[in-house]
Amino acid sequence: MSNYIFKPFHETYRIITFTMIAAMIYPNPATEKRRLIYIGLMLLSVIPLAFMIVTEMYEFFMASDLNNTIRHSTVIGPFIGGFVKVALMYYKRRQANELVSEINRDHLAYNGLKGEDREIAASSIRNCQIYCELGWTLIVMSCGLSFPVIAILLKIHSFTFKLDSTKHMIHDINNPFTDDPEDRFESPFFEIMFVYTFFSSFIYIINYVGYDGFFGLCINHACLKMKLYCRALEDAMRSDSRRHEKIVAVIEEQRRTYEYIALIQDTFNIWLGLIYVATMIQMCTCMYHIVQSFNIDVRYIIFVISIIHIYLPCRYAANLKCMAAETPTLIYCCGWESVSDLRIKRMMPFMVARSQVIVEITAFNMFAFDMELFVWIMKTSYSMFTLMRS
Repeated sequence: MSNYIFKPFHETYRIITFTMIAAMIYPNPATEKRRLIYIGLMLLSVIPLAFMIVTEMYEFFMASDLNNTIRHSTVIGPFIGGFVKVALMYYKRRQANELVSEINRDHLAYNGLKGEDREIAASSIRNCQIYCELGWTLIVMSCGLSFPVIAILLKIHSFTFKLDSTKHMIHDINNPFTDDPEDRFESPFFEIMFVYTFFSSFIYIINYVGYDGFFGLCINHACLKMKLYCRALEDAMRSDSRRHEKIVAVIEEQRRTYEYIALIQDTFNIWLGLIYVATMIQMCTCMYHIVQSFNIDVRYIIFVISIIHIYLPCRYAANLKCMAAETPTLIYCCGWESVSDLRIKRMMPFMVARSQVIVEITAFNMFAFDMELFVWIMKTSYSMFTLMRS
């Protein structure tokens, strides 16, 4: 990877950039007014579907039909959550733009790296492209497209192997203009709703791929910044020329890194708090629907994969916490004791002390995201599920 060319964010992570633009959350100051108009139009396009589902869910709840109430809530919850992300990203558009600008600045600087440092940066970006971008996109698509794909496959199977073919909706919604539930399969209501819900599935995908993928990229970039400035400090200590100037540059990079992490916290802390609560409810309701339904519904089994939606932020935040905890040791072991310059030796305690400050990504600025939180969420979800069954 010694010949790897580091490009700006929008050229490096094309899938994330495309989905962020499609979801109107790419933080471009030049398009703020247009994005606000497009967000309004997007909301207007899905309000009828959301209103139909929420109304029917309320009717099922009043009729004490918990199974159908949960069936609707499992779908409408994440769907509305996607638009909450759009609103949050517009509200935090300045911070998000600074995150992208910092990544662009660093990628430009990485083109000046040589040897092992360049390979580390290139390898990190390549891993982000594979796991944070492509892998996350496939996971979201498997959940978002499971409903329309299974409905299409069931229709093909029914038409091919059964004498009396049956229709299958992407998500069963009764016709609000009639009292007979079977009227939902009548034309043109069935065809309109099929296309409408298919369109809504793609909105779901772009909202989740762009926002959550952007969070993973930002966290991994922060880890890379820490690793590289620790290596730059080692190189400066081994250097005979301009040593003081190089160490000052490392201190400046350390400062920028912690400011960058503070920006990540400011941009995503509300969203992290929301998924902290929403994932527990989603896991609990999905398991309840699967267990209580008379048929095994593959769509809701796939939805349980949404556990990854909370696992990945916890894993990313835990990686950042571990990297930050390792940084003081890397700084201390940079070889400062072999340097005779007292100015440099006096700098070291400040660098070590700054790196010893605990780095955590928190939800609502209260709950630290790490693997311990993930385990706690899983236990709490199962406890809620057990309580509902009893």
